[in-house]
This record gives sequence, structure tokens and C-alpha cells, in this order.
Amino acid sequence: MKYRRFGKLDWMISEISLGVLRLDEVVEEPCERNDRERIEAIRYAIDRGVNYINLGYPFYFEEPETAGAYVKEALGGGYRDKVKAAVNIPANEALSQRDLDNAVDRQVGFFGLDKADFCVIDGVDRTTWNTLKSVEIASWAPRVADVGKAEHVAIAFHDDAHYLKEICSAYPDWAFIQIELSILDYTHHPGVGAFTFSKELDCAVIATDITKAGRLLKNVPKEVGEIVDKSRLKMEREALYLSWALSHEEVSSVQLSVQSELRNIESAKKYLSHVEQFDSNDFGVWEKLAAAQIREAYYAKRDYQCTACRCCMPCPSGIDAPRIVELINNEKMFSDQKISEFQYNMENHQNTQCAQCGVCDKHCPKRIPLQKIVSGAYEKYRQNSPLPARSLVGFDR
Repeated sequence: MKYRRFGKLDWMISEISLGVLRLDEVVEEPCERNDRERIEAIRYAIDRGVNYINLGYPFYFEEPETAGAYVKEALGGGYRDKVKAAVNIPANEALSQRDLDNAVDRQVGFFGLDKADFCVIDGVDRTTWNTLKSVEIASWAPRVADVGKAEHVAIAFHDDAHYLKEICSAYPDWAFIQIELSILDYTHHPGVGAFTFSKELDCAVIATDITKAGRLLKNVPKEVGEIVDKSRLKMEREALYLSWALSHEEVSSVQLSVQSELRNIESAKKYLSHVEQFDSNDFGVWEKLAAAQIREAYYAKRDYQCTACRCCMPCPSGIDAPRIVELINNEKMFSDQKISEFQYNMENHQNTQCAQCGVCDKHCPKRIPLQKIVSGAYEKYRQNSPLPARSLVGFDR
């Protein structure tokens, strides 16, 4: 295993790290789960030098204890002492500093930890940041370390990169910034634009979702397969996605999902062997060209070429039209309705119907039929029976 600098901290992080209890696990069928294989994969990765694990948010699951049992077992037998562990707090549930304290205590207790090494404020964007400012997150972050709940506080950010300027200025001591960084996210929320601010503040970056919760590995479009077959690549798609993320020197570690990428010993061996052999000098023009071509092939499958400029916002009814368009596009790109439908309901889009006022259609510079899309999504994705009151903040968006 190779290691990289971790921002301002006097610690080196493994180039691969682990993520558990994420979206890809929430939506999977119980019959698809093999806890024994996941335990073996986690321990194998730690034995090979992985030294960081993000514990996810078990309370997204209807039965947290059942969902998190394999994680607790995997970290038993001394394995907890070999890694630094992060707990997560959904940003949209942090309505007071007491909420923040309770959330950390709840998760530290759930996993049986004395304390967490990191606390990640999950799902930070322009909207949730306003809430975090109101609860004075900049004064809470150092206090949580002082009282021994977590050594360091970090953020998982998903929005346009320039919003990081205010967030990092308000509290320059974030331990790291966690971002989604698949080849499809090159310039998207925040994409490589985040590196401008991480470098200014010497802040570490952890990249996640390099296979978009496994969707880049399933239902692969014919066009993508042809690109890989005809290219001069000397690596499989999984290795390409991992190498692309690692090729950015600003990335301290690539966090792989135990469900989507490291679900068993065989897959763990494949990813770990690749990262151990990876050399950024080997990621050359042909690899970059293939990544760009794959990106464009997926983008071409989208029904609507929305850039999330948000000219249509705010909606008088409170509807997030750009996000709903993104869910529709994701279903089309990945041939997977399940995740888009799940996210639609978990994010509570089903609670607001379009009033047909026409404001969004009028303001859209691309003349995307937003009223039609929003109403269609309501009919298609809305579930008649209410789902548990859980948030999806911090999962692939």
C-alpha cells in the first residue's frame, strides 16, 4: 500500500480507503447481501494497509442494528485499532449544536467506539450551509474535539465549487473535504474545481463514488463498451475509474464502497493490486481520452442537457427542479430506476406538487420543459405508502 499526505494533519492516509453503509447498501435486496464476504473484504483491505474507514450513517436503514452488524464484527478482534474511523452527521438534520452533539454520541455508541477519529458533516451545500452557519458550526467544530467526541471535523460537499470559498473561510481547519469524483463528475458539483480551495488551505481531499454507487459497472451502454474495446487501454474499466481519480495529485485517498467495489475477497484483491501498482505517470493521453469519451457517451444518453445553472430557482412551491431533472437523467444514463426512485422519496420531493405557475419554464435558458418533467416524476416516482423519515444527505447525488 502507498500513502499520501493528508493536508495539515501529521498523518499519511492509504491511497485506498473504505466506505460502508452507503446508498448502494440501502437499496439492495436482502437476498443480495453476504455479510461474511464483506467482513473478509474489509479485514483483507486493512491487513494490506488500508488505514481509514468511513462508517456511513446506519440510521438511513429501517433496521440499523441489522445493517451495521457486519461493520461492527469486521472491526472487532483488534481491527478497529488499525484504522482511523469517521462517523457522519447529515447536515440537514443539524438544527442546533445539541443536535450535533447527540448525533455524534449516537453513532459513537452505535459502533461501540470510545471516540471517533473524524466527524464528517455530510451533505453540505449552499442551502444546508446556511443552517450550519445559524448553529455556529465554526464554534462547534473545535469544541467537539476538545471534549473528546471526535479528533477532527470534516465536510462532505456537493454543490458548485465556488461555495467552498465561504465555507472554508468560515472555518479553515476542516480536516478534509469529501467530494464525489467519478469520471462523470469532472466539472460537476464540485468536480476538480474543489482543488482550487483545497490547495489554498492545504486541506486534504477524499474522493468517493468513483463508480456512481456501482452504476458505472452495471447495464453498461453498448457505446461505452465499444470505447473500451477500441481504445489502447491496458486496463479494465474498474482500474480506469480508480486510476482517473488517483491521477489527481490533490486527492489524498479514494474511498471505495464495500458494497459496490470491495464486496468480497476477489474484488478487494483486484482493486488493491491495482492501486499498489499504480503510477500517475502511466495515466497518459490514451487513458485520459478514453475517460473523456466514456463521459460523453453517458452524457449523450441523458434526456435533458441540464447544467444545473439554477436559473429556474427558487420555485414558488419549493420544488428543486434541477435535482429532479438530475434523477431523471441518472435513470436514463444508468438504466436504473430503483436508485432514482428511492432518492426522490427519501429527499421528500413527493411532498410538493407542481402548481403549474410556469416560472421555471420561463426562466430556463435552455427551454427545458421543467413543468412537464416535475409533474412526470411525481407520477412516476411517488410511492403511495410513506417511507421511513430518513434522509439521504451524503449519498450519491
